Amino acid sequence: MSLLFSTADPEIELEQESTRQIIFKVEIPQDSRARTKDIGVTMIVKGKILPETESAGTAADSTSKLLDWSIVPAEKKEAYRSVTVKVMSGGVVTRQYQMPNSFIVDYVETFENAEGIGEYTLTIKQMKNKIADVQVTGGFTE
Repeated sequence: MSLLFSTADPEIELEQESTRQIIFKVEIPQDSRARTKDIGVTMIVKGKILPETESAGTAADSTSKLLDWSIVPAEKKEAYRSVTVKVMSGGVVTRQYQMPNSFIVDYVETFENAEGIGEYTLTIKQMKNKIADVQVTGGFTE
């Protein structure tokens, strides 16, 4: 299975081996006793930070672009991006998530001395007034 994460305007495309886990959540307030209009859509992306080994012929790690995105002020249009995540298995797109107006609510990088591998956790949300624009599709070949 492969997980493909990308953004548009400006573009970020994470390396396939970098992304390890995708969590897609539709959030409804816990105190709700009926279906509510107050829903949210959140995606959590977890993965590893690849070492830059240009001398070995591998490309530079793109997760640094996530860090750059996370510190863009809310007033700038670059803070809001279109995100697409594809979950692929055997050449078939099991799920494709499209969040056209998403922003970062949390970004964490951790490094451990023992293994020397860094990990990241990215949490993004869709703008509340654009929830209807989120698309979830799947079951097609690429």
